[in-house]
Amino acid sequence: MKAMLFDEFGGPEVLRYGDVPDPVPGPGEVLVKLKASALNHVDIDVRDGVSRFDFKMPHILGIEGAGVVAGMGVGVEGLSIGDPVAVSYVRTCDNCEWCNRGQNNLCENRRLFGEHIPGTYAQYMVAPASHCLPIPEGVSFAEAAASLVAFGTAWHGLVARGQLVVGDVVLIHSVGSGVASAALQICKAAGATVIGTASTDEKLERATADGADFTINYNSTNVNEAVMEFTGGKGVDLVFDVVGGEAFTNSMFVMRPYGRLISIGAHAGEVVPFDIIEFFRRHISYISSHTQTRDELSHVLDLIARGTLSPRIHSTFPLSEAADAHRLMSSRLAYGKIILEIPE
Repeated sequence: MKAMLFDEFGGPEVLRYGDVPDPVPGPGEVLVKLKASALNHVDIDVRDGVSRFDFKMPHILGIEGAGVVAGMGVGVEGLSIGDPVAVSYVRTCDNCEWCNRGQNNLCENRRLFGEHIPGTYAQYMVAPASHCLPIPEGVSFAEAAASLVAFGTAWHGLVARGQLVVGDVVLIHSVGSGVASAALQICKAAGATVIGTASTDEKLERATADGADFTINYNSTNVNEAVMEFTGGKGVDLVFDVVGGEAFTNSMFVMRPYGRLISIGAHAGEVVPFDIIEFFRRHISYISSHTQTRDELSHVLDLIARGTLSPRIHSTFPLSEAADAHRLMSSRLAYGKIILEIPE
């Protein structure tokens, strides 16, 4: 099969389009013929060698993928050849304490496709049958692939962890990213007021079209001052932070008492100064969130099928041009997701 590989760490130029053996499903596993894969910033971290993940070279990137069932190992039930499926990117054991509690995103033995094991930048992949989520009618392969990380992560962070409620005022940093743009839609569907930040006016215009109530270009405006002015000096109930760094540190000073700071990423800085005094005096809750359960993924796919949520796809590239797709992602000019089309 064809796949996009890399044999050494580096920039987009290390990616190569080549041939690898077709994977073979084992007992309880499914062979998926992939139709679409979606990019994520972690792909760049893995390629650059800063991800802290262990994996073997050559490596196939890609944590999000959707396609059709093309083969099955012994013992697989409930699926048929040709079924459209999206593949949950957290490969779990389905047998540890956390899996048995329904919190499979915390599996003690988990490995992530595209991070620890070969991913979705390929024509085929193998996954446990339990990880193959039916794609509802009316949802395209590209939409399904674009939703797993973005809507799954945002839903888990905002609803399951952050207890988002009607009337919350929410600050979303870097609202043009895939996860943050999904968070904007979830917040608006839940009846929240949303403040979004981004690096360009073009991204902010897209966010406004998606329902943002107030937007801030952080390259030209002091974010904290603008937030406090918009909220009449009260601050926000919830911060959804996908970047870390200064955005994380500064968020504490625009939060109302009992505010919740949801942290789901740190591409702008993983180690930051932290004002403990401000933190405990305001009764702020710092809430970390990473990945989501398969039940949550199925739920957001259903919401997309109903039209409640809608993936924002910025552009599409053929798999063979994944390097160019990486360059676009690194430019931070995209609003929403970048998709790779997988060849037949």
